[in-house]
Amino acid sequence: MRKVLAFLRVSWLTATSYRLALIFSFGGLIVSFVPLYFVAGALQPVVEDSIRTEGEQYFGFLVVGIAVTYYLGFAMRSLPGAISGGIRSGTLEALIATPTPLPILIAGQMAYPFCLTSARAVVILLAMWIAGAPIAWTALPLSAAIVALIVVAHIPVGLIAAALHLVFRTSGPLTSGVIFGSTLLGGVYYSTTVIPDVIQPLAALVPLTYGLRALRQTMLGGESVAAVAPDLLVLAGFAAVLMAIGLTAFRMALNYARNAGSLAQY
Repeated sequence: MRKVLAFLRVSWLTATSYRLALIFSFGGLIVSFVPLYFVAGALQPVVEDSIRTEGEQYFGFLVVGIAVTYYLGFAMRSLPGAISGGIRSGTLEALIATPTPLPILIAGQMAYPFCLTSARAVVILLAMWIAGAPIAWTALPLSAAIVALIVVAHIPVGLIAAALHLVFRTSGPLTSGVIFGSTLLGGVYYSTTVIPDVIQPLAALVPLTYGLRALRQTMLGGESVAAVAPDLLVLAGFAAVLMAIGLTAFRMALNYARNAGSLAQY
């Protein structure tokens, strides 16, 4: 934990040296909220039947989906970004040469992006509540656990992208493609029940489908663990299988880069 906090402190000092960028980041978040509120209100009569089981108000439905996309970006892009930056600056080889376990290095690289993402999510959820969207406060611990499970299910994509950076110095369109596919099929902007039948089976292969449905049912509808257990079990299965694949790919890529002596080559 001491080493993870040291990584967090370094990233915080770097970020606060660009204060205006940090202010604009959160300021833009609030400004974008206003049109979202009015658009959701206009579409409420159109979508209210399809979202009835995941929160009756479309504004809350939409904000929860958007907040989760922040976590998708964090899970898939923070580690590849850190690996790429470490290669460019020449710090990656020095970090790996230290007597620090690999999981601690990974956690340290992802600590600040996680805190920043969580701060952004809290801001828009509070704004959602102030705007009148219902939140089941008693279900927040369960909702937080579901968000954590969603993140764990998508970190493997970031591990694979980081592995590609170690070997090929690029991950190509992997993370962008997965985020786009998850957004399209996972029900971020609309319920998965309205997806055309011809591509409906694809939605069942997207972990976000199960995570978002369970999250909305608990956070917006106040459902219990028993009500969302089937979705959580499927999501946990995705997380376990994908994490094993992601960690294996990252370790293999790291061993390859060590043997090839290319950790410091840009």
